[in-house]
Amino acid sequence: MSILYITCAENGLIGLERLLRRGLSIDRVVTISKATAEKNAVSGFVDVGPFCSNAGIPVSTLEGYRLTREDVKEADFDAVVVNGWNRLLDAPIIKMARLGAVGVHAGHPPIGLGRAPLVWNILLGKSDIEVYTFLLSTQADDGDILACRPVEITAHDNVRTLYEKVAVVGADLIYEAIEKLRRGERGIPQNLDFAIHYQKRTPADGLIDFRMSETEIYNFVRAQSRPYPGAFSYLLGKRWYFHRVMPFDRFAFRNVRREPGLIVDVLPSGLVILTGGAPIWLLEADVDGALRVPLDMTSDVKLIGQRFGQLVVPVGEK
Repeated sequence: MSILYITCAENGLIGLERLLRRGLSIDRVVTISKATAEKNAVSGFVDVGPFCSNAGIPVSTLEGYRLTREDVKEADFDAVVVNGWNRLLDAPIIKMARLGAVGVHAGHPPIGLGRAPLVWNILLGKSDIEVYTFLLSTQADDGDILACRPVEITAHDNVRTLYEKVAVVGADLIYEAIEKLRRGERGIPQNLDFAIHYQKRTPADGLIDFRMSETEIYNFVRAQSRPYPGAFSYLLGKRWYFHRVMPFDRFAFRNVRREPGLIVDVLPSGLVILTGGAPIWLLEADVDGALRVPLDMTSDVKLIGQRFGQLVVPVGEK
């Protein structure tokens, strides 16, 4: 089979490597330039050029984040695979694939179509997510399902670890989907009467509301850890990015007036902060790109009694 593979993200590179390892032949890869990725704030962008060069796969690098039929006008493919490409394909691109165009997504189809599915499933406290391959349509993630497999979301996962687990399963399911297309099999339609689309998230959506419970804040932070922009709050006029937290001790600080966001203790491992429930322990954070937690205990900055979440926005920021 001749296959066109479309990607610009790390999960797509993981999938590409695993598909080649299983003996699948990829005839061309379409991607975007680093400048285009920066312009469009593409999370998890990776330059697939060096890998493809080593593997002997021709690469088409676009300067705009939209693939048109003109970009591959000389091409003729049995299948198109989209993995790690946050744009819908136009109908002419989908129709150019003689046997079918395949996408990969994660959610609980038809619940969770659309944007940021891993982030949303952690935010919502889900214990699993379904990875599935489907026949592409001109709408987001709603095509007939070719293969599907659940992935556990443990209490210890963050969006990074879940990202890698989903990428591995996604590659296996793409292989299954290609084999089904090769045999002339079709997918199982989704019941779109029950479809729920997740909304796009922006960096501004990472602002922490300390009135949430410690569990909700734990999920909120781990859902937006690297490579995503991250959960954040303000303290002493600066934006602090929270990369790792955990519940502290539900018996601690019961005699302290509950002021969500208040720093009540400073320990070598991090800050203890009040929430709408039990205290949360901030274990890793940075300010202006410099690590601030864990702490230098010799610092003369007095943090106990300071309060996160009082939105003091530095001049020039919104």
